[in-house]
Amino acid sequence: MTNQRVVVGLGPFGRERRLALVGAAREAACHFEICDDPAKASSLNPHAILIDAGEPGAEKAAMSARADVELMRVPVLTLYPELSDLSFATAFSWGADDAIAQDKPRLLIARLRALPREAPGNAAPPGRGPALVADADPAHRVVFGRVLRNAGYQVRFAVTQTDTWQFAEDKDLELIVLSTEIEDAPRKLIEHIRSQGSLANCVVNTPPRTLRSCRNLLQGLDGATASDAYAPVENVLFLANELRNPERRDQRSSARALYGTTVAFRGAGRHEDDFGFTYNISGGGMYVRTLAVPEDDSVWIELCPPRSERRVRLVAQVQWRRRYGYNQNATVPPGFGIKIMDGAAADVEGWAAGYKAMAETLG
Repeated sequence: MTNQRVVVGLGPFGRERRLALVGAAREAACHFEICDDPAKASSLNPHAILIDAGEPGAEKAAMSARADVELMRVPVLTLYPELSDLSFATAFSWGADDAIAQDKPRLLIARLRALPREAPGNAAPPGRGPALVADADPAHRVVFGRVLRNAGYQVRFAVTQTDTWQFAEDKDLELIVLSTEIEDAPRKLIEHIRSQGSLANCVVNTPPRTLRSCRNLLQGLDGATASDAYAPVENVLFLANELRNPERRDQRSSARALYGTTVAFRGAGRHEDDFGFTYNISGGGMYVRTLAVPEDDSVWIELCPPRSERRVRLVAQVQWRRRYGYNQNATVPPGFGIKIMDGAAADVEGWAAGYKAMAETLG
């Protein structure tokens, strides 16, 4: 067992489910352990954590794992009776890394096989500057802290408006993630720190109902943008990267936009789909979040384009892959980027129309 990767199931698992998970772990050359107490999970030195999203206390278990500094770098996989956009969105809001259908053990096996052989170990040295997360919600602070630390930021937190204004004046800050629950006049704060010489990029998190008005409020401010507070926390990382590299953004043939929906994918010619969640899209491609990165260079994908309920099936070429790893400053979550190559004419046109409608809405 010493050479095996350890997978820990957090929370209650029925006998049949437990036996199924033991079998799946064995198929992936892993050892499966049950742990009812999240505080004790770190003593097992897990390579991955499994949580049954349908059990009471699932969210608490996930957040406890994410709050534990020893488990911050360990991937969390959530199991659902069936997958949907809500399944993925819920999993990501808990700080999980992937969502898997309970009745498809091969999908779990694929993810366990893709885990690094080494244990998580210590975090890589920070590759970016200090970041401030100003958010009154402790759960939000936990998941934002994990994502930004894994991206190489040194993270500190503010939980009140007074602390936010004080900490934001630090001229060494590279990034500020600001919740409108703490500061409902974000432009005033950003203009203040700019007058003090701060060059920090600012991502303002606001509820969907106020997202458009917040974007309008921030217009004309360099290094500032608004984000949907209910979207996956990794969206903030995407926006931070866009603000950090404006020249790369301006050189693209079509703009990348955040868009999250369930996507079925398989290697071209293979028999069964796997499932991931889109992270960002462009006119000619997209990035798909998943721990089960396909080995095939040519893939078939199926998803709903923006502003559409009609699914399209497309042929795409994998341009790059980012597998799950512990010791790297991650600029995107694990997954793969693809370029759309072909498909039925109606499907290609449907994708183009959906992207165009979304891009026009975003301006």
